[in-house]
Amino acid sequence: MKKDRYMEEVIEPGDRASRLAKEICFESHKNNPAVIVVPHQPGNFRGPIGWVWQKHILKQLADYDVDENGGVTRWTMMEEKENDGAGGKLQFHALLGDAQTFYFAGWEILAMTADDFARSGRFPVVYANDLNIKQLTQENFHLFESLMRGYGHALGGIDGVNVTGEVAIMKNSVTAFCDDRSSTMLIVNWGASCVGLAHRDKLIDGSKIAPGMVIVGFWEPGYRCNGGTKLTNITQRHFIEGKNDGLHDFVAKCAKPSAIYAPLLTRVNGWRRDGSVGRSIVNVAGNAHVSGGGIWEKLGDILPEGVGAHLHSMPVPAEILREAQEISWLYPDLRLSDWYAHSTFHGGCGMLVICHTTADAMRLIHEAKKDNYIASVVGLTTASQDNEIIIHSRFKEGKVLSSKHPE
Repeated sequence: MKKDRYMEEVIEPGDRASRLAKEICFESHKNNPAVIVVPHQPGNFRGPIGWVWQKHILKQLADYDVDENGGVTRWTMMEEKENDGAGGKLQFHALLGDAQTFYFAGWEILAMTADDFARSGRFPVVYANDLNIKQLTQENFHLFESLMRGYGHALGGIDGVNVTGEVAIMKNSVTAFCDDRSSTMLIVNWGASCVGLAHRDKLIDGSKIAPGMVIVGFWEPGYRCNGGTKLTNITQRHFIEGKNDGLHDFVAKCAKPSAIYAPLLTRVNGWRRDGSVGRSIVNVAGNAHVSGGGIWEKLGDILPEGVGAHLHSMPVPAEILREAQEISWLYPDLRLSDWYAHSTFHGGCGMLVICHTTADAMRLIHEAKKDNYIASVVGLTTASQDNEIIIHSRFKEGKVLSSKHPE
């Protein structure tokens, strides 16, 4: 009997992957005491999954007023959603092709979604993920298994509940710069959505930022999903086309997992694990999640009119960022000045937190140390009519840079 290639290459591997993903999802259902997960079809892994919020949350969700036009005029707590993905970072996992590296792939989609939620004062809880894969084979399934089990570990570390997801085999739609068409390579695109809570007393929108506030920076060990295209271009030009030594070490640094700051940010903001709120440990005026666009864009976005920033004590950027800049100077069309390094990459800090007082900054650094983050005072907000950001660069040139003077 003739084999059904579509069944063999797409349907059967997809079903096997979905069953494993379902196992990981179900293991996460009790991670967070704010929700109770209710699988409507427990015996069918394709069935929808629901959840209910704890009654103390439902009571606050129901506390709102609506005007005659249907607009909400007052609210206490709101359910909100965020979407993001790992971008091109997982291409480096594909190139390395080892299970240990893939184990940390799930950190990326959680860091991008949960940290965006937490930076604005919200409380991330429930996740759904969408995983598109070029091919699943006997030779690469162990990589997929490591990816999923690592994702389950990451969910547990942030009290994340993954209710559902999608695994799609897309042989002709998914690729990577390193695609060698072998059955051993695992090439994936991975995105996620996050549903969580906002409380009117816990929102952080930057409107209270004023000159003279202390800025605390969280040192980031990798490149945090921003600047992946530049790193890909460097990898291709210098290591693959140029046949220079050091490809494996460089790519391993590119694949270093992003830190997830959400548990710390929500805790110091007064959120409890069960979704109730109390007093803040740290009074925060603004958080900048330094991902795409770098410091110039992400810090600039939260500064109100008339306020700038002076980042005089930034940490030395992660090794991968400094090495990438060094290599870029060998190729005129790839060359990264210090100014553009701060817009392409995060410049050393994955999260910048603006604190109301010096005492708040010291408390934040103390709390960060408890959770094994490296945090320090990196600067101050300033009075600035044009919202100028000044950075004392720790990149190659070591210049004092201004957001108003691109180089």
